Amino acid sequence: MKQLYEKVGAIHIHSVFSDGSGHYDEIIRGASEVGLEFLLFSDHWTLEPKRHNWEGFHYGVLVGIGVELNDNEQRNHLLAFEIDDEIERGLDAVEYTRRVVDSGGWAVVAHPDERRTELPEFPAYPWTTWESEKFQGIEIWNHLSEWMERLTRRNKYWLYLNPRRSVIEPTLWTLKKWDELNLKRRVVGIGGVDAHAHHYPIWQNVNATIFPYKVAFRSIHVHVLLEQLPEMQDADAALSQLFKALRAGRLYISNRYVGQAKGFRFWAEDTETVTEYQMGDRIKAGSMLIFRSILPDDASHAYIIKDSVPVYKWRGGEGNFASDEPGVYRVEVRRKRRAFIYSNPIVIEADS
Repeated sequence: MKQLYEKVGAIHIHSVFSDGSGHYDEIIRGASEVGLEFLLFSDHWTLEPKRHNWEGFHYGVLVGIGVELNDNEQRNHLLAFEIDDEIERGLDAVEYTRRVVDSGGWAVVAHPDERRTELPEFPAYPWTTWESEKFQGIEIWNHLSEWMERLTRRNKYWLYLNPRRSVIEPTLWTLKKWDELNLKRRVVGIGGVDAHAHHYPIWQNVNATIFPYKVAFRSIHVHVLLEQLPEMQDADAALSQLFKALRAGRLYISNRYVGQAKGFRFWAEDTETVTEYQMGDRIKAGSMLIFRSILPDDASHAYIIKDSVPVYKWRGGEGNFASDEPGVYRVEVRRKRRAFIYSNPIVIEADS
């Protein structure tokens, strides 16, 4: 198994520069205190934090700054990273996605499967522009979105008091859509905390904070595997390494509420050429591959998923599965009967 360096962080964070309640300094300090190593911010429509020199290392945390875009109907939210200029408003989703990618940015569809109708004050913001083939990633799991999808008038206060109970699993629709997209091209799956720390009135002049930042930072983590350790003296190089791995799909997503996922691995080996492939790789059909995965503890149950269907199951330790059939292969892990880890896929491409 190739040596890779694991960095754990959170993606999709809002601050006072748009509709979040926190200032950068307090948010980053909170992330450092819970052990996160990188944060990717995405305030709505603005790169102003970049101009305030917040991109780089702060309190030992590597900070990247992007934006979140949407159409005039508030739908089709897109996270855009590695861009230097704001995108103009009023464009449709196909066009602003194209502009992000053509400018060298990394475009990730946010909370694609929102459908809630129970509480009109919390409308759904799904992605509907699937004809776009420019986006490079998709948020397969979003903390705030899942919480809001489960809200009813009867349970909203219980869910506020029990944030650990609100993060259960991504929707099957999203996972299946993700697999279908990867049959055609690489679409990286990420997890998002969608942290705002909204202040919500619950009684007369009493406000509650919906998921304070440190609570959100203990939920959905993104584990990125780097080929070399970044140096804190060179923030630009460190961000370049981070985004190179993210774009390549060298990552997995975990639910920190369920357990510590560090140390999980998923890779494949070509039995003929002794070539090793990592998450995100796409291989031409023809060779037999051994898919290998190591779990972080013995209490976890894991499945190798091929084209949305489980094909192999094991518990604890290492699992191995051989196949030469074209398809999208990834790993799902459950712990304590709850969703724990989702790997990015390794794809055997069919002959054209």
